[in-house]
Amino acid sequence: MFKRLLNECSIDLTLTPQGAVLIKSGMPQIIGVDMAWVRVIRNGRQEVYLPGSSLKGMLRAHSERIARTINENAACNPFGKSGKEKPFCGETIPKNRRTDIRTPEDYKQSCLICRIFGNTYMMGRLATEDAYVEGEPPVVQQRDGVGIDRFTGGASRGAKFELEVITGGTFKTTLHLQNFELWQLGLLGFVLQDLRDSLVRLGSGKSRGLGKIKAEVSAITLRYTKTKNAEKILQNHAGKLWGVGELFEEAAKYGMETDDVIAFNATNATTEPSPFGALRQTVTLPFEAMPWENLAAKWVEKMKKS
Repeated sequence: MFKRLLNECSIDLTLTPQGAVLIKSGMPQIIGVDMAWVRVIRNGRQEVYLPGSSLKGMLRAHSERIARTINENAACNPFGKSGKEKPFCGETIPKNRRTDIRTPEDYKQSCLICRIFGNTYMMGRLATEDAYVEGEPPVVQQRDGVGIDRFTGGASRGAKFELEVITGGTFKTTLHLQNFELWQLGLLGFVLQDLRDSLVRLGSGKSRGLGKIKAEVSAITLRYTKTKNAEKILQNHAGKLWGVGELFEEAAKYGMETDDVIAFNATNATTEPSPFGALRQTVTLPFEAMPWENLAAKWVEKMKKS
């Protein structure tokens, strides 16, 4: 399955800080502030940016939180060990066959979150691009901090530090989910709505009030490689979403839902001409045009089975 491309969903995001945000560079600072913002050379100058790894970690952590809220076994424990309840999926594969590829079996035995984001043995299917500044880069501000004495609850002597934050700017990124099942889109819908409501925090210092961001979904693009099951996505203002379980002949071996298709109102959807003719179909929708209620029902149903 991982060697084929049957469907793909691309989600264009615009991220805006709603307060102070810090993503540390991780590099030791000889001079200057102790906690410096991560930067990249772009447009002939140094700019702050949001690394794709930080964004993907945020998405995974919030997805796990959503899953465990309803079903504790829907997500494994990344720090768990074999023998304990719901251990990390990457640790459940016998060491004597780490080089023996059995993708269907490993995918089927992985928790729902690892099926999207992957683990130490199996690649994930969600890719996150770095988020770069649109327009003028935000001004980086310097703030002072102080360590807390755990006994007195007051400031700890000699524990003063400096950090860099931004409080503005607009960042653009794109999420790519390949060979998706419809329940996976349903989970992403929950995460995206929480991002739109500024309920998810990013970066360092979240417990100190840093990291509040707001996301807007610019567009959602669906791409399908033409198969015998997916003749047309749009027809007479009506559309259908096919999950990979409906398009992949070996879906049952992977534990996928084989009845993985839903209809939706495609009035606001637009098709894009493809230079490859009938080989690929591409449809773009606004966030509100996606059948989120039906996709959410797919996610809840799948989670209850796990």
